[in-house]
Amino acid sequence: MATPDFRVITTDDGDGVTYTCGCECVPTARPAADGSPGHEHCCCGKVHFVGAGARSALESYLAERKQTRKREPDYDLGTASIELAGKTREVAWAFPRE
Repeated sequence: MATPDFRVITTDDGDGVTYTCGCECVPTARPAADGSPGHEHCCCGKVHFVGAGARSALESYLAERKQTRKREPDYDLGTASIELAGKTREVAWAFPRE
């Protein structure tokens, strides 16, 4: 699977990272003030984390969901980086396998 085209978007809550999802949502994640990852889990099942340690946080999040949900899909995972607020930020994404 190709890496999504992540981009910075400005919202009422500040700058965040989004991509064109394919559903009606505008999934936007932003790191916390301390740089730790924030995330967004879209209505269609796609999820992305942005911030320091994004990949590790994403993997922990998915492992917990796998343990606590009866029907959790398998995901394709990837990482990228983006310039956000003058800093390079890690982006980690997981999209349900089709």
